[in-house]
Amino acid sequence: MFKVPAKLWVALAVTLLASMGISLPYPVLTPLFIDAEPSSLNSFYGLSGEVLFTIIIAVYPLGIFIGSSFIGALSDRFGRRRVLAQTLGICFVGYLISAYALYIENYPLLLISRFFTGITEGNVAIARAIALDIGDDESQGISKIRAVSLINSAIFLGWLLGPLIGGVLAHFQPYFAMLAAAVGAVICYLLVKYALAETNQTVSSNKLSLWQAVVTENSLQLIRDNWIRRLFFMYFTYAMAMNLYYEFYPVWLVEGQGFGSLAIGLSTTNMTIFMTLSSIFLATWVQGRFGTLKPMMVVMAMMSLCLFLLPFTLSVSTQFIFAYSGAIVAIFNGILPVYISEKQSDKGNGAVMGLLTTTFCLANVFAAMIGGGLLLIGTSAPLFLASGLYVLALVMIWQFFAKTDATEMAIKNQA
Repeated sequence: MFKVPAKLWVALAVTLLASMGISLPYPVLTPLFIDAEPSSLNSFYGLSGEVLFTIIIAVYPLGIFIGSSFIGALSDRFGRRRVLAQTLGICFVGYLISAYALYIENYPLLLISRFFTGITEGNVAIARAIALDIGDDESQGISKIRAVSLINSAIFLGWLLGPLIGGVLAHFQPYFAMLAAAVGAVICYLLVKYALAETNQTVSSNKLSLWQAVVTENSLQLIRDNWIRRLFFMYFTYAMAMNLYYEFYPVWLVEGQGFGSLAIGLSTTNMTIFMTLSSIFLATWVQGRFGTLKPMMVVMAMMSLCLFLLPFTLSVSTQFIFAYSGAIVAIFNGILPVYISEKQSDKGNGAVMGLLTTTFCLANVFAAMIGGGLLLIGTSAPLFLASGLYVLALVMIWQFFAKTDATEMAIKNQA
């Protein structure tokens, strides 16, 4: 099969438990606000349950957006192990407060706790940075693409298992799911504290306060670099397309095919299973056989075609597209960090991975606003826009990176 270093096993366990913790509360919150009996939780300040639910859902990715802009960069300066452990400790407290807020039905306390928990969940950037660190160390016997793909598979598996466990626990008491997430955070903390060795061998010796490091070395500062700025625009376009797909295919399934919650859940499970399997078994082979840029461009073209065809599918063909798109998205997500790490080896892995997470969250906000407006045209409209954005992202990869790399290669050959 393939060798997995002990450091990576710990990082995989932490990533799996953390991603389960992220996704576990979602099936808990919806029934508390939508079509629920009036309570102090869902009628705060005279607002409707729908408005309160929208705010409570939006504040969490806002926290991730803010946290991911500096947490990865902090791990470059202060060490992966130290920053990851501290964020998990704060995450544990956040989940406990969320559980207490649900128990006493206090909406403001729930809102604040979800925001601060979201900030700490920006530490997924550290997990990817750990994978790149391990791949950089030849003595570990594992490539970057293999390490990153395994981290991604743990994330996908956590997204699949989290809602299932959360739904079961919420059947008894809503706050049970938050308590389970808190337990997961404690387990992650103990693993990091006592089983994870430091992987960042370039921890800075310069003495900066935490606040100075957040201000001067956050991931957004990287956009000053021309290459990183191009990466930002390309990845923002890709992430816009991806979020339009994820956020609005359930709407199309309801109206276009009459799917209920169970059928939508099974479709999502289908996609997630193929994401996980492709991350484990396919991404490394593709990168080894075809390199980095060419597979990423092929993925863009295939995703554009999939989303253009999706509104015209039925039954089995719909599920085929979900499975196929899950597989090829996993390939892109595995290859892109490796390409960035190889081209920008002078940048800290944590900061760059943090920028990707920040960009994805920013694109999530724009996709929600634009996609919501497009629903006035039709439920297929967000999918068609996503298809077009994948084409635009493909053009950007070619223009910004493939042509430049080809030119540099030609100059080297002439020299």
